[in-house]
Amino acid sequence: MPITLSPLTPADLPAYADLYEASFPPAERKPLDSMLTGDKASAFELLVISTPTRRVAGLCITVRHGDLVMLDYFAVSPDLRGRGIGRAALPLIRERYAGSRFFLEIEAPPPVDPRDKCPNPAQRIARKGFYTSAGMVSTGIRAFVYDSDMELWAFPEDAARLTFDDYAALLAATFPATMRPERL
Repeated sequence: MPITLSPLTPADLPAYADLYEASFPPAERKPLDSMLTGDKASAFELLVISTPTRRVAGLCITVRHGDLVMLDYFAVSPDLRGRGIGRAALPLIRERYAGSRFFLEIEAPPPVDPRDKCPNPAQRIARKGFYTSAGMVSTGIRAFVYDSDMELWAFPEDAARLTFDDYAALLAATFPATMRPERL
């Protein structure tokens, strides 16, 4: 299915907000307003994944710090999942940030850190399988942050170019002080 990736427009916002709220639990969401107009808004880019029949088929939210770009949120509408939209979108997202070191975080399946209570092991395994099938690889970097054991993943060309310190710097520059990673 052909897809496109484009910046969020005001007309997209209601459907985008609905998908964002349906896809991420309240404890994992940052206020959309803060990403659009807050004091760190310039670090965020909110993108719409579209198909020929639906303008907001998915969403992508990235955060940039220097040459680092982290995929912070990524979701496809529940009724469109399993059709290859997410897998097709990832290379487009990577292409958008050519020349940058592009990566994402996933909750580790299973967690190593005992502080991570892991309420969603099946979802964590499925998410890791999805990113693997899309050509991404583990960077070998793990951190405890957001009360979870997290792994950093990237496309192979970026994986060896990422460090824990780079990741920590991105979080320090763009997120509240409560979101500081501890190296695992």
